[in-house]
Amino acid sequence: MKQKLRIILTSNSLRTLTIVFAALTFVSTQVVAPNALAASLSQDDVDAIYNWPLWNPSLCASGGGTTSSASDTSPTSSTPGLYTLDQIKTFASEPITSTWNISNSTVEQWFLKQAGAQATIAKYGINSSNIGDITAAVQAAGVSPVFFYLYTVNEGGGAGGFINHYTGDTGGGGPGNATRDAKYLVSQSKDKSAGPATDGGEPADMPTAEAKQILDALPLGSIGVAYIQATSAVTAELETLSGKGPVNSQFGMPLSEAMQNIQSMGGNPLQGGTSISLGTCGGGSSSGVAGQGMTKAINWAVMIANNNGYGYDQPTRTSGWAKWQSDPSCATQCGSFDCSSFIAAALTEAGYFKTNPEFSTESEASYLSQAGFKDVTSSVSLDTGANMQPGDILLNTADHTAIYIGNGKLVQASINENGGVSGGQVGDQTGTEIYIRSYYNFPWNSVWRASN
Repeated sequence: MKQKLRIILTSNSLRTLTIVFAALTFVSTQVVAPNALAASLSQDDVDAIYNWPLWNPSLCASGGGTTSSASDTSPTSSTPGLYTLDQIKTFASEPITSTWNISNSTVEQWFLKQAGAQATIAKYGINSSNIGDITAAVQAAGVSPVFFYLYTVNEGGGAGGFINHYTGDTGGGGPGNATRDAKYLVSQSKDKSAGPATDGGEPADMPTAEAKQILDALPLGSIGVAYIQATSAVTAELETLSGKGPVNSQFGMPLSEAMQNIQSMGGNPLQGGTSISLGTCGGGSSSGVAGQGMTKAINWAVMIANNNGYGYDQPTRTSGWAKWQSDPSCATQCGSFDCSSFIAAALTEAGYFKTNPEFSTESEASYLSQAGFKDVTSSVSLDTGANMQPGDILLNTADHTAIYIGNGKLVQASINENGGVSGGQVGDQTGTEIYIRSYYNFPWNSVWRASN
């Protein structure tokens, strides 16, 4: 059910300060308190940071370079809201896994204080002690908690679940409903067939052609694909920004409001953070998976885990990578991986290997070492996962391998629907042939870490 978004008001006085903070944390390894920045920077410094080149998907697509001009990257008051249409498009093109370099704890504390979150907080009894369960559920479903919490706040809670697209709750309380709603966002972002939403209460003659054109140009898996098809207020926002008149007078401007909220948390909405490759057009494969190094490997592995077209099978372990190379948009009966070919594919997609080595668990350590990975087993806890970092490769030389993705989770190709390693159907028949789960000790006998 498509519903309108509710208006969230943020303080415009924070706009300059948060952009300065986000830009400086990108160019410097030092974290400086925002109030210290305000006291120490001249207006010329602030203007220079506003003009810092940002990643621009439209330029990447056209082959016209890797940075956008100053007029594309700084908010302007000459259009409704704070952002130009080009900036809105850049934001909408970012993956639903984008974090904008905002930590889970930051967005959790922000969420708990928002008026638009209070109905949901009360319904599920969410507090600072248990909100991590919601965050973990959302991440396991393949959605950035920042995006999920932004969406929840914008909608102010729904009749069912978090994001106002259901008439009733599902089982499992807060985590169960967060899982269902996050999976909805994943599926909504992967299929453009619904078209721009129109039934949220805006004028009956609201135009949609411009929103449809923008939707068609967005990559699958992006927040814009999810937003435009699910939220009629976004359709109206895009039509307004495209010069079709003030058709969005009642329900606010959800994309602009989300961008403002990202800025209020210290992020830059034009830089997707760990899910966006800054200063490049993706590199490596032409498939468009975002990120660099192990961030890209994780993004790819999570995407495959959430695509049930790919499943587990040892005899046809190379078919998954072959299908991905020939048809990255495949969603049904795509191909198969086993545990080690899954890791080899993720690392090849991320650029650690020029050609996929399709290694086995027995040979994996040798290939990892050749690619510059270091054995960090002595510095982590195999039992609990303590001190592990996102991107660490977990290896049992004889039997199994996986990737640790952070927050107590790993992603792995595990077993087919029959509980075996061969003879299954193509694709993930159970949802757990390739999937994300809580960390466990297989047992692993080594942990390998990349330099990036």
